[in-house]
Order: sequence, then C-alpha cells, then structure tokens
Amino acid sequence: MSPAHVLEPTYEAIKLRLKIGKWPAGLRLEAAKLADELGVSITPVRDSLWRLAGEHMVDVTPGEGFRVPRLGQDELRDLLELNCILLLAAMSVVPAARDRRTEIGGNVAERTARLFLDIAGRAGNGALLATVSAINDRLHLMRLQEGAVMPESDGELATLERAIDEREADGRVRDLLLRYHHSRGQAADRMTRLLAPGE
Repeated sequence: MSPAHVLEPTYEAIKLRLKIGKWPAGLRLEAAKLADELGVSITPVRDSLWRLAGEHMVDVTPGEGFRVPRLGQDELRDLLELNCILLLAAMSVVPAARDRRTEIGGNVAERTARLFLDIAGRAGNGALLATVSAINDRLHLMRLQEGAVMPESDGELATLERAIDEREADGRVRDLLLRYHHSRGQAADRMTRLLAPGE
C-alpha cells in the first residue's frame, strides 16, 4: 500500500478526471501512463484504481485491466431512484431540523451534490451520507451535462434549493425531490447517449 501523502493526491487526481469526463467511456486506464502523467510511481496509481473500482468509479476486468465505466440508462435510472429513496428516508428521520445552507454557488453538479449531502446529513446516519456522496461522485458528469438535454434543469434545481433555504413544508420538498429524480429518469436514454456518443 502506498503512503497516504502520495496515495490520497493520486486518488483525488484520478477521481477528478473521471468526474469531469476527461476520458471517454470505455477507455482503458493504463497505470504506467497515468503514473507518468501524475508524476508518481505506478503503485499509488494501481492502489487508487482499485479503490475507485470499489466505488464503481472505474470498471475492472481480469486480464483486461481498468476502464472508464459506461453508464447505461438502466444503471442511471437505478442510481437516481436509489438517491431519491435515500433522501426521502433522511427527511423522514428528522423532517423539522433544517438550518439554512451556508454554501451557495458553483456549477450545477457542485450545487446538486451540496444540496443532497445537506439533506442526507440530517439523518445522522454515516452510511446513508456516504452512499449519497458516492452517488454524487458517480452522477457528477451527468449533472455537468444535463443542461444540454434538459434546458429546465437549472431552474428545477434552483426551485429545490429555494424550498430548502426557505424552510418550505416537508411535503413540498418531497414533491420537488420526486419531480427532480423522475424528470432525470425520463431523460436517461438521451443523457447516456450524450455521455457516450456513437454507442
């Protein structure tokens, strides 16, 4: 195992490249090339790729190595559904405990991730929060691109942010969460074609 002072920056650098779509879906991730690019030895790169494989951020096939994952429309719908279930569960645990969010701004993906972590964090359940965080990472690229498929997506997110910030009734927030996830599930086929053109 690589020392933490080398492993963590290597892991974060590779993860960021995956989240922003630096590499196309299906691309083979060669540890030696990544090590050269990042200026580290091959060991922290391999350790990072295995860690990312455990998080489903990278696909691994015995004999073939690591690849940038292809997010299919069924998997995208499953992730959206799971995210919605977890957020609704978090709200049902502590429906009234809402503080105004302190961080605002950023791109749609960053805003969405912060909002959903804020909602998930209210449950006080570390496993729930970690799962929502992992889903945020896996959907980051989709959220960066969703405006190209769903022109109304930014307004939809802004409405949800306002509902949370203005402490609207839990029923209203639940309705907005359901609508948010449903509309993206409906657009899953178009979104996956955008993320992996030519497939």
